[in-house]
Amino acid sequence: MIVALLLIAAGLTEGAFAAKDGRKYFGSIRPPTKNILSYSNGAEPEMVDPGLSVGQPDGNICRLQWEGLTIEHAKTLEPLPGMAERWELSADGLTYTFHLRQARWSDGNPVTALDFLYAWRRVLTAANTARYAGIFYYIRNAEGFHKGLITDPDQIGIQAPDDSTLIVTLNNPTPYFLSLTSFYSFMPVPRWCVEKFGVRWSRPENVVVNGPFRCTSWKPNNRFLFDKNPTYWDQANVKLDGIVAYSIDDLNTILNLYKAGTTDWNPSGYLPAQYLPYVKDMADFRTAPYLGVYFYSFNVTNEVMKNKWLRKALAWSIDREAICRQLFKGMRIPHANFVAQGFEGYPYPKVIGFDPAYARECLAKAGYPDGKGLAGLELMFNTSEDHRKLAEIVQAMWKDHLKINVALSNQEWGSYLRNTTGLNYQVARRSWIGDYADPATFLDCMKTGDGNNRTGWSSPEYDALLAEAGRTFDPVARYEILARAETLLLDECPVIPIYNYTLTEMIKPYVRGIEANLTNTNNLKFAWIDRNWSRDAAP
Repeated sequence: MIVALLLIAAGLTEGAFAAKDGRKYFGSIRPPTKNILSYSNGAEPEMVDPGLSVGQPDGNICRLQWEGLTIEHAKTLEPLPGMAERWELSADGLTYTFHLRQARWSDGNPVTALDFLYAWRRVLTAANTARYAGIFYYIRNAEGFHKGLITDPDQIGIQAPDDSTLIVTLNNPTPYFLSLTSFYSFMPVPRWCVEKFGVRWSRPENVVVNGPFRCTSWKPNNRFLFDKNPTYWDQANVKLDGIVAYSIDDLNTILNLYKAGTTDWNPSGYLPAQYLPYVKDMADFRTAPYLGVYFYSFNVTNEVMKNKWLRKALAWSIDREAICRQLFKGMRIPHANFVAQGFEGYPYPKVIGFDPAYARECLAKAGYPDGKGLAGLELMFNTSEDHRKLAEIVQAMWKDHLKINVALSNQEWGSYLRNTTGLNYQVARRSWIGDYADPATFLDCMKTGDGNNRTGWSSPEYDALLAEAGRTFDPVARYEILARAETLLLDECPVIPIYNYTLTEMIKPYVRGIEANLTNTNNLKFAWIDRNWSRDAAP
């Protein structure tokens, strides 16, 4: 039975706290009896397939079971050897030669360069509708093949001359390419298993993995159970015996599980906003910078939302400072840019602000003075108390400033993804977390036809600017070109940035190896349970 969260009018009661050495902790601080880490993974994943998945709940499950050429350092995110034990880069910065280590899949087959070749081509095969295919466009001829301009897969800049060598040729020098090779879209998949079981290949009864853990049980909308993978190349250094990942989208329930000691870690994004003032001073609360932006997007193919001036009116009538102050108690940062904060030297353009008078001018230009003639608008969001509360605040702002009535539509995670991907919406809540530490990780997803665009917006000028940035080696000049592209994006307004995330999570004092980092990605092969945490200093 889940322990209820005890509340009083002013906040949480003392019954919610545990204490040790004068420090307060939120709920139980007793380590689990077994060497198994439990955590909240958010909503039920849409799918578990590293080549086709998209979204944090999906990606987290993929990272447990598969491993790419590289892995990320837990704190700095520096690329470290994964399936590739070493690599070389050519003098012109275009060709990587990866040398694979001797490793085996969970069914005993060797992991080879051909597994990577198959997996990457699978993502780039348009019929598979991989929404992250655009992240491969740095590779020579990858875009042409994905778009059907090239039909011979051998022309893509990916070669496997032997089982232990993978050669990748890029269009232009890309300093962060090694970071991409740790991302789940770049992970290998076992061809024989995929072709035998089809869409069910990643079910526990069928799945074949090469990462540190293997799923043994999957109860939808409940939990995933993982065991340590005995065939993993570095299994001697994986300290956990298993993992429990709960699939729950109700933030109050997630916090209750943590308080009761049912879970050991409540990752960022899963703390109810109204409780932040009460937990922020707890010893097990952690906050840090984060490359993530919360925004609303428009379906510009919709007959109403294709009106740029209407989009601008909605954008300029949102008071971001009030949202972050009132709803998030100062734990989120008001942000009107699509590129997240944190890129030193990037000249963030100032295009969107809060100006109700200007918003009303834009609304009149759109043909709806004082909101007259505009009806039937709908704002969609996936199930979450925080998404609902923010949507209600924005709904009220649009009513107060523009005299527009907007209906709210709550969708469970899978339906939400299908509707945003299929452009079956008008306005939708969205977020983007950087996949690597460069402004391009945000701007690239708004290119024409990108699987993560989900707005229908297209601009040849915008695409040309991003292509020019990709050919520009001078970092200052490159940032200036990217800023010009962001200026164009914000002026066209297919998206409304609202705030910059900060990492806000709860983690038990006995959990080690899970570090705060800019992308909030964690390789749980590094995690462990420290039963002597109260006596030993954290290593």
